[in-house]
Amino acid sequence: MTIDPREKKSVAFRDLLRIIGRGRKLQRDMTYQEAREAMQLMLGDQVSDAQIGGLLVTMRVKEETAEEISGFVQGVRDVMLPFPKPDVPNLVDMALPYNGKTRNLQTGVAAALVLAAAGVPVLLHGADNIPTKAGIAVLNVLRTLGYPADLPPEQVARSIEATNFGVLNIEHILPAWTAITPLRHHFGVRTLMNTVEKLVNPADAPCHISGFYHSSYLARMATCLPAPTSWIMQGDEGSVDIRPGKKTRIYKAVDEDMVETMIDAADYGYPDEVDLATPVDPHAHADRLLPALQGEPGPVYDQIALTSAVLLWMVGRVPDICAGLEVAKEQLNRQYAFDVLRSAHKMA
Repeated sequence: MTIDPREKKSVAFRDLLRIIGRGRKLQRDMTYQEAREAMQLMLGDQVSDAQIGGLLVTMRVKEETAEEISGFVQGVRDVMLPFPKPDVPNLVDMALPYNGKTRNLQTGVAAALVLAAAGVPVLLHGADNIPTKAGIAVLNVLRTLGYPADLPPEQVARSIEATNFGVLNIEHILPAWTAITPLRHHFGVRTLMNTVEKLVNPADAPCHISGFYHSSYLARMATCLPAPTSWIMQGDEGSVDIRPGKKTRIYKAVDEDMVETMIDAADYGYPDEVDLATPVDPHAHADRLLPALQGEPGPVYDQIALTSAVLLWMVGRVPDICAGLEVAKEQLNRQYAFDVLRSAHKMA
């Protein structure tokens, strides 16, 4: 009897699921290769929703190891469609959380525009309606700002070459990834997908920056971050935003360790916490970001400037954060960051 190839792959996935799902005494962690194969199968449209859900929930309870995260990321890259790498030096892959923000203003996108204006090439990437937050994220805020956030990959690469800034809708190179999004909404909790999507680094950028919230992840992340120079920021809502009046931890991967630096906003002239609560409405976010990108002073401007200053220091554009503030403010005051936003219209 001939066995349907789809059934064979479903059985293979079941065997992988059994590794982590047989209870505390019998379960074990997956190896790198097992995690890689599990992700390949999951994105191959040949396993059931029940099987995918079983793996995601079981992994949520067990918690992924660094080896498993690395394997899952490579499994994604194995099925990823080619992305034309932009011909620029020192590209930064800035992985803001795909599920966005639901409480406070999305200033990370504006900070990326400041970096681009200052001569740092940046690639953002994201997807739509990602749980658990399904908040204001990269794509919907940029669309509302008038930026063409759904360009084909070739045009994204050309945009980075022309303006130092580009954004990739991950659906263009990972349609199978976004096809699973509706299933993820059934769980009501973060899953390994929320971690992996930030580590894909589609352009193989030599510098990677991502926002994470949960401290339990940090100790294991050094060996699975995707670039020679990799940073994690514990900014506002698990993103990269550095809040005035707050202390924010950032971490650099050095060998097998995550080296911590504490950023105290008060040390840079921002001792007072400000309220940047913003409705979960991309128009509300765009309405607050645009004046700051045009140099209007105020709390939004301050957070963008401070966040940009820290990022400029992290990527080696400036020797310290104070120098970063000078560069960031120049890009805002002279509307250079706003010009990056406007120049992208030519790429559409």
